Amino acid sequence: MQMSEPFATTVAAVAPVVWLVGAVEYHQVAKQTFEAYNAGEVLLAQTVEGLKRAGDAEILAHQWTETQQQTLGPPRRLLPLHALWSVVTTCLLSSLVIALAWLAHGDEQDRSSGEAMFCFVTLCGSFIIVTAVPVAAALRRVSKSGDQRQALSQEIERLQADARRRVEADQMSPPG
Repeated sequence: MQMSEPFATTVAAVAPVVWLVGAVEYHQVAKQTFEAYNAGEVLLAQTVEGLKRAGDAEILAHQWTETQQQTLGPPRRLLPLHALWSVVTTCLLSSLVIALAWLAHGDEQDRSSGEAMFCFVTLCGSFIIVTAVPVAAALRRVSKSGDQRQALSQEIERLQADARRRVEADQMSPPG
């Protein structure tokens, strides 16, 4: 494979499009991850407030906080995606610069196969990543959302039952 004018022109035209699509997809995955995390934080705050009203909030809030951290997790899971997107962006930008520089020189003698192969691999890899990451994220969300909801519902029911038992025990015990 060697660099040619049609190939360099195609790389120069396609690389920004792939970057744009990838940027939109990355933004969507990050936005959905933060929304899910923020929803968990709101649920945690509401639960702690409910537990404070029921009494003995410190123990129950501590238990709930541990459960919340285990089931929802912070947005740290975006770090691998961020690293991957940084590599893809760097490679796409490099491919674009290589193609534009080759077109600017217009030297038919310099038909570097290494540069052409880099551009080819970058575009193919970027297509795969831009397609696979959103699909994987969607599949992961679908599989985890049911498990998370079930775990959170069970934990909320357990905490509410514990709170009811404590309130009933406090009401039954003679004032001392």
